[in-house]
Amino acid sequence: MRFLPILLGFGALAAARCGTGRASEEQRSYHKYLHEKEAREAHQPATRDVFDVEIDTYIHIVNGNSTTNHTQIPQRINKQMAVLNEKYEPTGFSFKLIDVSYTNNASWLNMQDGSDQELDMKRSLRRGDFKSANIYFVDLEEDLLGVATFPTNKGPNKFKLDGIMCSLATLPGGQKPYDLGITAVHEVGHWLNLLHTFQPPDDAAEDDLTAGCRGHGDFVIDTPAEGTSAEGCPRFRDTCTGRNETLNTHSINGPDPIHNFMDYTDDRCLTEFTRGQIVRMQNSWELREHYTPGIGGRRASPQSGWGH
Repeated sequence: MRFLPILLGFGALAAARCGTGRASEEQRSYHKYLHEKEAREAHQPATRDVFDVEIDTYIHIVNGNSTTNHTQIPQRINKQMAVLNEKYEPTGFSFKLIDVSYTNNASWLNMQDGSDQELDMKRSLRRGDFKSANIYFVDLEEDLLGVATFPTNKGPNKFKLDGIMCSLATLPGGQKPYDLGITAVHEVGHWLNLLHTFQPPDDAAEDDLTAGCRGHGDFVIDTPAEGTSAEGCPRFRDTCTGRNETLNTHSINGPDPIHNFMDYTDDRCLTEFTRGQIVRMQNSWELREHYTPGIGGRRASPQSGWGH
C-alpha cells in the first residue's frame, strides 16, 4: 500500500514510510494457519537458549553519482547493524555483517519496486541463500523510505528478488525524522513475515479511515486493531472504538500501537515488537530455513498443507 508523502518542517525528510503491499491470498492463508496454531497452543516467545538465529547480512550501497563521498558510510552502516541487533535482541534473531558492496549505476536511480530495474540490480548484487538478509540502500521512487519482500512471496524470480530496499537517507545519521535506522528494522520485520499493524481487508477503499478495524488485521492477537497508519509521533491515538472494536475478535482492545515497529510513526516513536509478533517471526523462520530454489521455490516442510 502506498501513502502520500508527509509534509514535514524545514530540514526534515518528506517521505512515505513503506511500499510493502497488502498481504496476498497465500500470505493470508499462512498467517491464518499460524494465528490459529498459536492461539490453540498458547505459544510464548522462545528464549534465546532455545531460539538463537544469526542472520548473515549483506549491505549494498547503490547510487548513481560516481563523485558521491562515501567517507561516512562505513560508520553509518556499523550503527545500522547495531540498531538491528539492539531492536531484535528480544526476538532471538541477530544479524552478522558479512560484506558491504558499493555500486555507482545511474540506471538504478529512482528505483521502482517490482520493476525490471529492481530485478537487474538484485540479480547483479544479491549474495547468500534464502536465509541471508540482503539490504539495498538505494534512491527509491517517490521519496519512498523502504520496501521488502515476504518469505511467502511467489514467482519465478522469488529468490533473486528477495530482500530489503531502504532509502540511503534512512541510515543512522541521515535526515530527520527517519534518521535512527528504524526503517531497516521495519522492513526486516516484513522480511521475517510481519504485516503492518493497520493491515486492511482486501476490499477496503484507500480512503477508508477505519479499514484496519475490520477483518484479521495483521493476524497477531496482541496488536490492537488500527484504522489506518499513524504518522509523526502522537501522544495517543485510538482509531478503532465502539462497535468497530468490540466486534473485532482478531485483536485485543486498546489504543493504536503507535510505538510498534510495524506502524508508520517517526523513528523516535517506534520502540517495540509484541510477544505475539516475536512468536510469529520465530514460527515463520521455517519458510526461509526450508526454502528450496526452483520455480517459485517450495517449502520442504511437513506443514506444507497449511490453511487447508
